[in-house]
Amino acid sequence: METKKVNITVAGKTIQAREGETIIHALWQSGLGHEIQTGCVGGVCGACTVTLRFADGRQGSTDLACLRPVEEGMEVFPFPVDALASPPPVSDPNEDQLRATFPTVDRCTKCDNCTIACPMGIPVMDSVLRMQKGQLEAVAEDFTTCIHCGLCRAVCEDKVLPHTMGIWVRRSLGMSVDHPVLDQASKAEMSDREELEWEHLLNCDDEERLKRAKNFRKEGTIVL
Repeated sequence: METKKVNITVAGKTIQAREGETIIHALWQSGLGHEIQTGCVGGVCGACTVTLRFADGRQGSTDLACLRPVEEGMEVFPFPVDALASPPPVSDPNEDQLRATFPTVDRCTKCDNCTIACPMGIPVMDSVLRMQKGQLEAVAEDFTTCIHCGLCRAVCEDKVLPHTMGIWVRRSLGMSVDHPVLDQASKAEMSDREELEWEHLLNCDDEERLKRAKNFRKEGTIVL
């Protein structure tokens, strides 16, 4: 069955795309991959942030081009946000340290543009208000899915830097947890059987190694 085609406009250029594919894949198929920068292409890095306008009159929105399916008449505007260095995290952070590091935290005027812009659905404005109250554990939870795309910063007229503060809180709380040093953890020595299995898998030419690895994946065990 032939796939239905839709027309979209990206950075002023109209292209045909297959219904259901993402904006990024549509650009790649059209030879216009350079129009929007990409990183992970999995909704993690935030490199492909875009703003969208819809043909049916719905309110425009921000999104990630690697995740957003195309729609007929969709207009796509690349919206990369310049990277901003984050201050180093601190151990056992508190409200006073947050304010000393980010004096911008009290600038918030509660317009909620940051929440609207967030492609990950984070309650950004509410989290900034929690920062002001020193509720840092809740802030860290809010920013669990933050991809550091910077859209909340880009739309904030008060220069609050919400995503930078949220990631700083997460990193600071993370470094405050006492983790055992992995290279000092006791290591169970391999059994003779395990050593023979590794020997069987690795010590042979490339063609035989691939054959043995495929067999192991298929059988779930190694026959020596």
